[in-house]
Amino acid sequence: MNSRIGIVMVGVTIGLALGAGSVLAQQLPNARQAARQLYKTGRNATEIRFLRPDLIPPQIMPTLKKAPEVQTYYAAIAVSPDEGLMGKSAVQAVNFHDPESAAAAAIAGCNAKRAKKSKPCVVVADFVPKGYKPGASFSLSANATEVFKKKYRWAGRKKAFAVSHASGNWGMAVKAGTIEDARAAAIADCAAKAAKAGANDCAVVSEN
Repeated sequence: MNSRIGIVMVGVTIGLALGAGSVLAQQLPNARQAARQLYKTGRNATEIRFLRPDLIPPQIMPTLKKAPEVQTYYAAIAVSPDEGLMGKSAVQAVNFHDPESAAAAAIAGCNAKRAKKSKPCVVVADFVPKGYKPGASFSLSANATEVFKKKYRWAGRKKAFAVSHASGNWGMAVKAGTIEDARAAAIADCAAKAAKAGANDCAVVSEN
């Protein structure tokens, strides 16, 4: 994102424990099933949605329209209506596993920075995969999607993949002694990263 817009980019959020996109343990998809639900990554894989175009200055719109060329999903931009995109409180939250988590992170970061007298922050635009359809039962950030498709899916059993929706972090374990060991190792891998962002919501989303 063009730094002249004044947006502060964040990859995590503090103290949130979101369940968006999570699935029940007894319904966990295996690697093959999960991979089929993931979106494409790489060039031209991301699009931007303008949720509050009325809060985006006309001179900024051309830059934002080009942003998907370099910005991956899922990400969101939040501003206070009183401060706008040029304000110090504007925040872009990046590398989350679904649009809801990205939006929550951006709003939380923006609200923490806005002036007390300013209106609460709202999401003005977000970045999603091309062809995105709400309600998907399995969704990952672009980075996690690439690892899942290229490495994790083809790794030997017993294996598990865990994510933190609150922070956007993830972890995995492959070729474990038992599936229980794989679950524990994947959660531990995820938790070690998420803890740095103050999140503790890592959970297994796919196994074997």
